[in-house]
Amino acid sequence: METQIDAFKYRKSTHLAAVDVREIIREKGSCELTIKLAYYDKGVNVNGKKQDNYFIRFEEPLKEFMPNSGNRKIIANIVKEKLNIPLTEAMLINNWTGLKIKLLFDPNRTFAGEVTGGILVDRTYLELPKKTLEEAMSAFELVSSRNAFVAAMTDFKDFMGNSDILAECKKLSISYPNPDAK
Repeated sequence: METQIDAFKYRKSTHLAAVDVREIIREKGSCELTIKLAYYDKGVNVNGKKQDNYFIRFEEPLKEFMPNSGNRKIIANIVKEKLNIPLTEAMLINNWTGLKIKLLFDPNRTFAGEVTGGILVDRTYLELPKKTLEEAMSAFELVSSRNAFVAAMTDFKDFMGNSDILAECKKLSISYPNPDAK
């Protein structure tokens, strides 16, 4: 017998719901998933009702997700950025296969005029990872030309205030001086 559980944990549903995402986040800290297949189908049983809709199947063993139009738009924009393709191509759901997404529980989502909570695809999940000081040091240590030096300074401009980076840059500026400097 369980008494300390969410009132919706054992409800019956055919597809991934907001309470499922909320539970995954509670248990694992986040809900990061890989799209195995995205498709459109007609007459699918969704909690006892036949629906024509878009569906996403994940690599992870979960129920399928039925993304609303807002979430489909977010996914398409992530695909556009990640694959560097036009939005018209990113909207083609066959281009979504293999994409890693992160689902969030948004307690403020509404359904039929009521605040019910809902699933939101995290639009910031696939932003470029933050560069580290180690990566910056490594990049400056590998510099072998003036162009590489300038590229490293551009790529790691956030670290230009670090004393170790500045010392490395001083050495490199002597080895690879700016030909335009007077």
